[in-house]
Amino acid sequence: MKDRSYFYYIIAALVLLGSSLIIYQYRSTRINAPAGESTKAQNLGGPTEVQFLKKGEYPSFVSGTMEPGNIRLEMSPEDSDNGQLKVRFFANAHDQLLDPYDMGEMATLEYENRRLKPSYSDRMKGHHGSGLMYFEIGKLEDPAALSTFSITVRGLPKEDVRVFRWK
Repeated sequence: MKDRSYFYYIIAALVLLGSSLIIYQYRSTRINAPAGESTKAQNLGGPTEVQFLKKGEYPSFVSGTMEPGNIRLEMSPEDSDNGQLKVRFFANAHDQLLDPYDMGEMATLEYENRRLKPSYSDRMKGHHGSGLMYFEIGKLEDPAALSTFSITVRGLPKEDVRVFRWK
């Protein structure tokens, strides 16, 4: 029977190389932004802007972290067709369930001195929640009316009030 130690050394080297590549990729990926997105922090300590390359005209914003006791929340307005503003949200929690948090109750859209609650919102479940919210904004006489707006989310841990602003 041949000595197979050479074969085992090659397998061990390949496993180490693969593990090293996986660890390098994990460490180089920003924990608060999905891979493939560029981030830039706002000067005033607000949510982090995450610019999606293939999304609509509005950038996505991130607030919070995945640290224990906190919830990372990302908001991404997608479009305003048929009198509705559609907003996609992503929430991530390390050590708690998202089931008790209802974005339909916690979120408020503000624009042109108007405050609106979502007409519909998906529910979050588990540790990773995502979905859509719809705000009934009606027909806008001036399309630039939504060039400046904000969505305030109240009631999440660590940062009770989170304000996401688009200009």
